[in-house]
Amino acid sequence: MTIFILFIYTIAYAFIIFKPHISSVTTLLFGIVSILLLGEFNFENLPAIVDFNTLFILLGMMLTISILKKHGVFNEISERIVKFSKGNMILAILLIDVAIFLLSSLLDNVTTILIFIPILLYIADITDIDYKLLTINAIFFSNLGGMTTAIGDPPNIVIYAVSNLSFMSFIYNLMPIGFIVLIIQILVLNRNFKKITYKAQITESSMQKNNTWILYFIGFMFIVLLMALHEEVGLELGFITLVGALIMLFVEGTDFQSVISEVDWDTLFLITGLYMLNGALEKIEIFAPLINLFEPIKTSLLLAIIILWSSLLLTGFLSALPVTLLYVTIIKKLVSLGAPIDLYWALALGVGIGGNLTPVASMCNIVGSNVLRNYKKRTLTFAEFSSSMLKPVMLSGIISTVFLVFKYLL
Repeated sequence: MTIFILFIYTIAYAFIIFKPHISSVTTLLFGIVSILLLGEFNFENLPAIVDFNTLFILLGMMLTISILKKHGVFNEISERIVKFSKGNMILAILLIDVAIFLLSSLLDNVTTILIFIPILLYIADITDIDYKLLTINAIFFSNLGGMTTAIGDPPNIVIYAVSNLSFMSFIYNLMPIGFIVLIIQILVLNRNFKKITYKAQITESSMQKNNTWILYFIGFMFIVLLMALHEEVGLELGFITLVGALIMLFVEGTDFQSVISEVDWDTLFLITGLYMLNGALEKIEIFAPLINLFEPIKTSLLLAIIILWSSLLLTGFLSALPVTLLYVTIIKKLVSLGAPIDLYWALALGVGIGGNLTPVASMCNIVGSNVLRNYKKRTLTFAEFSSSMLKPVMLSGIISTVFLVFKYLL
């Protein structure tokens, strides 16, 4: 039985690597098969295998973002950034990159990329800055911002749900690193940009103004506030995000059908399948040798650094979600044996930073590359993407290592 489960797990990951466009289907299918082989598949036991709180967080955020997009919240933010720059294109680019970082800490990374990359490509049209440079940096800042909060990207949502760490603890521990890397990368960009004398004429938008976007933005910020205080109010994040989205739908009189196309079902099904596959591995205790190997060093700094760098490198090729769900299973057991919770921060940093390593490491990377191809008929090759990302990824990894060292020393 163990051999069959391992074979199914290997095939599922092979599809994730080589056939990512159907990986959600194959992962869920193989996940169901693995549970069936163990005789564990019934709807009563399903919540013990699949973390529905994580799925509800993702579903609620997807619905909320769809409503915010419909009411022009993101377009309004981007337009105000460009106007604030008063025609200084370098300033506009840097402000947009900062906005991508900040919004990605609260929203789906793909959404921020879809909103802001077209604006950056327009700026590239009227300057001599390379399209690919702007696209790659936008992707980097989006992944970096998503790493800094419990809801910034799916891997962090999974880590939050499994670890029982507080919402604010993610901000305390991850946001400082994000800001340090952000500042360094902004300084590098500002130094590398050529001097541009051309000043674009900023004109008033021809779109009809509608101030209802402010109300929806305030509503979204209220949802975020409740999420930050969810422990005090005694509500799960999944409940808050889903109910918040339902209230927005109710207020505007919209049904599910009108926003269903914005829900990323592939991600939801991929996560569900991965939960099942990892649940099957736990049942056959396949992680026991690894846990026994790491247990003697479970409280040492060395283990945290191993998790950081191994998850960073694996994420570049397996993508962030599969690596996260694989590692949290091991870390959860080690923590129950007395390992520090800092191992979760090592994992969050590893998959968050590693998500920039290759063009297939995260959905944000794939979508960003597709936007460049669709708008400018330019293609980012694997080598171009990875070589451009290598220095900031390695720098981020070194900064994260220093952070872990200080946490252990203090």
